[in-house]
Amino acid sequence: DRGEFDWVISSDPASQTAELLCAASGLQQEADRVTMQGCWSAMLSFDGTLALGFDGAFVEKSPLAWVACNSSKPGRDSGRETWVLHASPDWTEDHMENLPEHVLAELSAAFFEATGREQVTPYFSTCHRWRYAIPAPALEKPYLLDSALGLGACGDWCGGPRVEGAFLSGIAMADCLLES
Repeated sequence: DRGEFDWVISSDPASQTAELLCAASGLQQEADRVTMQGCWSAMLSFDGTLALGFDGAFVEKSPLAWVACNSSKPGRDSGRETWVLHASPDWTEDHMENLPEHVLAELSAAFFEATGREQVTPYFSTCHRWRYAIPAPALEKPYLLDSALGLGACGDWCGGPRVEGAFLSGIAMADCLLES
């Protein structure tokens, strides 16, 4: 028992939220409509710079879909160049259960192939599997709410993908609750 609450809001991925909203069948059905695609993500950190001449790029005809120079963001350590690599949803689906070290090796090789640079051993590298990363497609509303039951849901699968979508969904949910 966690006590009494006026509202319970889930920000879990759509499929997990659908399970949690079983008391609100309408919300559950809407959450169940959203399919979430996975994304393997890797981070490579190098001593010095790779001098690629760009900070981010969409990648085509590759296991990768997006690469971004994380260290180029304001306030980041400029002594080490750090790149974040996102695999495409299709590639991720085909490799969802692969061992992280194998995925890291494949995504690293794809990064150097896509950039045309000779492969360099990173100072640090890691990867992570996001099983529920990309809504395909997202709902066309910023949140779900059943006022009578005090249940709601928000997240990147409501209104738009990526961290911006999750943020905007959470803000819209908070505004709604503050108005009620």
